[in-house]
Amino acid sequence: MNTLKVSKGVVLGLIFFASVSSVTWASTGEDRTTDKARAEVAKASSDDWQTLAANAEKCFRRKVNLKEASQWLDKSLEIAETRYNLELKGDYYNMNNLQDKAVDYYVKAIGIAQANRATTEVIALQQKIAKIKNYGE
Repeated sequence: MNTLKVSKGVVLGLIFFASVSSVTWASTGEDRTTDKARAEVAKASSDDWQTLAANAEKCFRRKVNLKEASQWLDKSLEIAETRYNLELKGDYYNMNNLQDKAVDYYVKAIGIAQANRATTEVIALQQKIAKIKNYGE
């Protein structure tokens, strides 16, 4: 009888440990992305728009820390408006179903891409706009 009680206790303990461990493990993926991004942003110089935008993009892709990532992207755009961070802002708006704002940022990004004679980027941006506007479908 005592052996049965001990066995039940051990089994219940193992089940509890396994459930707590899996919850902790599942959440660390998001936390790692956020923690790494915050660390990189903290190390960046005050005029480093690229680090801000790149780490915002990481968070957007993983769908974590979106509010802070959006703030990093806004700061990146304050430092310098580039095709990359303008397109990323368009992607952010598109992801949040704000298509008109997304198109506005894609159009700005196209202007910069055209000035830099970046034909491939222009085409990719035009395709994003076409998808939003449902052209060609």
